[in-house]
Amino acid sequence: MADCELCTRARPLLFPIKAPVHNLTYPEGAYKGVCDICLENLEKGWQQYYGAKPEAKK
Repeated sequence: MADCELCTRARPLLFPIKAPVHNLTYPEGAYKGVCDICLENLEKGWQQYYGAKPEAKK
């Protein structure tokens, strides 16, 4: 079990997302673990702010 970085709930599965970290140790950012509920809310917020992502054509 690990804790989600946003809601601090203990969940058995976390999804890694790359987050900007402003320090010299991680100049390119660091990966943070978020749960499935927070990941869905992050996606909804992204789509409201930036618009829907276009599907990649194959």
